[in-house]
Amino acid sequence: MSSYLYAVLLFLMIFSSINAGEKICPGYGYILLPENCTSTCSKENDTCSPDLKCCFRVEEPCGYHCIVPKDNEPKPGICPVSLSSAQYMKWYLCDGHECDVDNDCKRADKCCYNACGMPLCIAPKYFRRELT
Repeated sequence: MSSYLYAVLLFLMIFSSINAGEKICPGYGYILLPENCTSTCSKENDTCSPDLKCCFRVEEPCGYHCIVPKDNEPKPGICPVSLSSAQYMKWYLCDGHECDVDNDCKRADKCCYNACGMPLCIAPKYFRRELT
């Protein structure tokens, strides 16, 4: 395996461990934002209680509000860097949004970004030591 690939894998492992335990706002993919939204908090100056996070909601009342965020507890494995459309039909789907965190995905699938940057549930890649 090339040193470049090792560097990419190391970066992905470090990045996923840095974000572990982070509270995540739900995402909505590409949407037409509603008009006349009102906010009760600011994303830049989050004044929500410790168990809540200032997140955007498209549901009424739309805008930034203190809501219960999602826990980011990563599942084992790493997200694939690329897949062919034969391996995974949704790899080039540019208007999908299946997940925000790994726990949104069934079984061992992880929440990974596809070729278009959309979060989808995808079977992860594993290192040998993770399988033992």
